[in-house]
Amino acid sequence: MAVLQITLADDLKSRVEARAAEGGYASVEQYLQALLRADLDALGPEDSDLEQLLLERLDSGPGIEFTPDFAERFRREIRERRKSPDGTA
Repeated sequence: MAVLQITLADDLKSRVEARAAEGGYASVEQYLQALLRADLDALGPEDSDLEQLLLERLDSGPGIEFTPDFAERFRREIRERRKSPDGTA
């Protein structure tokens, strides 16, 4: 495991410590790790995961023609999923 050191202003450090305690984290380090993981997870899969997913999709059957109409329906579905609490349309 790598070590990362950061310097925080005293007021920021106090707020981070309070948030960690409120969140039930055993340490500030655990809290910050959770924040970083959540941020990175929001970005989507890592490149290697994405490549594997794309390869699996290539073998999953016939393709879809990406027309302007399809693109609009796709965008609308994604917006609806984002509004849904459980992430499904």
